[in-house]
Amino acid sequence: MLARFLYTPTGRIRPRRMILVVGGAVAFAIFGTFLLVLTPVIGQDREGVETVWVLFSVFLLKFPLVFLLWWFIARNKEWPVRPPKWSEEETREIMAYLVSEADRSMALPDARQRLAYLQREAWNVADRVGGDLKVDAVNVALHIDQLQTQPRPRGTRRP
Repeated sequence: MLARFLYTPTGRIRPRRMILVVGGAVAFAIFGTFLLVLTPVIGQDREGVETVWVLFSVFLLKFPLVFLLWWFIARNKEWPVRPPKWSEEETREIMAYLVSEADRSMALPDARQRLAYLQREAWNVADRVGGDLKVDAVNVALHIDQLQTQPRPRGTRRP
């Protein structure tokens, strides 16, 4: 339920809702801290009241923030030392960016180095995906390779 509220069906964050939920959890935690400071005043030497007061302040007011942060950590798809898991849309965005940067870099003086880097990135994408996306990523890498062999536009210098 929280995932549907905070994220769109495609997995994008809904910023206003995210700010509202995180802000509310932080506000509850701060309010819980304030109530803990007031424990000696409220309890007035009654241990039962103080115990209930502290449990309420800690568990009901601070636990939502701890739960929310733990949920964000556990929901993270990417872990260190593991290859990232890109959605089909993310992969297509990466490939479109690589093509646009390759086309843009043709007029720059350091085009050869940029194209070499972009080609390595395209092959990296091709290594991490499968199916039709792999074919598209290979095509992007080959397109960048073809750009490297094309003559440079007039007015640009070779490094």
